[in-house]
Amino acid sequence: MILNWNCADDTIRCLRAVLGGSHVPDVIVVDNGSSDDSIGKLDRVAEPFTLLRLDRNLGYAGGMNAGIREAEARGADRVWLLNADAVPRPDALATLLRHADRFDVSTSLQTTSAAPDDPDAEPYVVAAMLPNGKVRPVRCAGCDQAAHEVDMVTGAALLLRLSSVTGVGLFDERFFHYKEEFDLVRRIADAGGRIGFVCASEVWHQRGASLSGSSPRARYYHHRNEVLYVWKHYPHPWRRLLIGEPIHYKNVANALFRIAAGGRARRRSSLAVLAGYWDGVRGIHGPTERF
Repeated sequence: MILNWNCADDTIRCLRAVLGGSHVPDVIVVDNGSSDDSIGKLDRVAEPFTLLRLDRNLGYAGGMNAGIREAEARGADRVWLLNADAVPRPDALATLLRHADRFDVSTSLQTTSAAPDDPDAEPYVVAAMLPNGKVRPVRCAGCDQAAHEVDMVTGAALLLRLSSVTGVGLFDERFFHYKEEFDLVRRIADAGGRIGFVCASEVWHQRGASLSGSSPRARYYHHRNEVLYVWKHYPHPWRRLLIGEPIHYKNVANALFRIAAGGRARRRSSLAVLAGYWDGVRGIHGPTERF
């Protein structure tokens, strides 16, 4: 399943990589209320896939939830969620499926660079252990084990067992954009599900095709949803103080410094950070038109 929002060229590249793989699934492309010419471009694609059109942008959570419901209606037992800016290697899905019986959620090794065929693409952290709530990144660029059981994985390329998802509920659409996959994976793990990092499977990820990760709006969502996530999963104040909030205090201090010392662009970005924290503390969720 591929989520498209105003990025049809990336989506088509991802679609063709999936269909060119060694294991070819049924493919659903969810158009998340695009306002550009995405629908026209997708309608001209000759390769077989299903286009699910949404009337408005429901965010990552809402868009993927719509696709998951469609997959469930078709009788699927697993669903592979891909960002539009991801390009799976030919054996990526087949390798994930070889380990699928072990895990309720799994992800691939993910690399990033200027282009998918760049031989110098660098792996980045997509999995972690969480001893006592502290994040310990798991770094592996392929090993004899081929797969590792971990506590957390990120969402650019997630393979989900649908029975595990329905047992805890779909993506929480209050997050809208960013951290919704952390929340879902955490709920599955808390329910006894096993989380896997399959380092023998590889997906290239451009990162930020739908919403620039450095834009003020992206910063707003990121910091707001960090607070929403920590407060949802660590309801006791002392746990929040020990686990999530020290880094937030540092970020707020840095944002205040940049507002005082920076130019217009830096001030706008820093104001978005502060607004995100403030709205997170107040429990504000869903989409925003600010920034």
